[in-house]
Amino acid sequence: MTTDCKPRVVVSRCLGFESCRYNGQMLADNLIERLKSHVEIITVCPEADIGLGTPRTPVRLVKQQGEIMMIQPSTGEDVSQAMHAYNQSTMAGLSDIDGFIMKSRSPSCGPAGVKVYASSGKGATAEKGVGLFAQVAMQRFPFAAIEDEGRLKNFHLREAFLMRLFALARLRQLIAEPSVAGLTTFHASHKLLMMCFHQEMMRQCGRIASNGDGLPLAVMVERYAGVFREALNRQPGQRNIINALYHGYGWISEGLSAADKKLFLDAMEEYRDDRVTLATMLHLLKSYVARFAHDYLGSQHILEPYPRDLFNLSDSGR
Repeated sequence: MTTDCKPRVVVSRCLGFESCRYNGQMLADNLIERLKSHVEIITVCPEADIGLGTPRTPVRLVKQQGEIMMIQPSTGEDVSQAMHAYNQSTMAGLSDIDGFIMKSRSPSCGPAGVKVYASSGKGATAEKGVGLFAQVAMQRFPFAAIEDEGRLKNFHLREAFLMRLFALARLRQLIAEPSVAGLTTFHASHKLLMMCFHQEMMRQCGRIASNGDGLPLAVMVERYAGVFREALNRQPGQRNIINALYHGYGWISEGLSAADKKLFLDAMEEYRDDRVTLATMLHLLKSYVARFAHDYLGSQHILEPYPRDLFNLSDSGR
């Protein structure tokens, strides 16, 4: 499954685009390199863009009287206002954003686990927080897929991020070209994928798409999009994924031999124990689509939730 609507992704510029880190370096990132041909990328480097220069002495987040400030300890300069102004102007210029890939632990871009110090002095204690740019990004685009490059080295987190990213782009395409038939087709083809994230919200979307309340098209699409985004705004649990796989299997199981059924059910147990990947299970389902010409199962975006050449089994173990 593919979409003509490429996801729009904001990426930290130091991740393979420009040597703009505080130490004047750039970090190569394999996933971002492979994404380039499949998504529309917008790069940002808040610290360089507000004029701190490259290389530069590091900045840090400091909590003062309950407010998070951005301080450059070596100079004592408070660049908080410059950063806030940059964040607001940059966000005002962004639209239709499906995802963010941010630099981990960055005081501007880090979406989680960023150190927030009690003072700008040496030896100050720190708690975990969010970078100033990332915080505004999550407020401005609350349903966008957002991760840092470190977490995306984890196979399961990367898989969920890509599933969400490309589904959001397809939703954006539906919103841009709304129709009753389009919404019906969209929901039907995302049924198994939505089940992986939230089964009850999948059913809510089904009720909206059936339009038993006789809503105007614009209202119907808006409500559907709201529930769809909320459903995807969480990690897909293995239990939900297994249930979705069994649903797909149920659509074709009557045509399978006893040996074929045993093969699938044994593979499901191996998936449950993390001995085979989701891609293995999806490949089995796709083989049944080819064998039985099952159009409905073949229409499911879960069978290829993102471009195949983005699949990578490497895992940092984080």
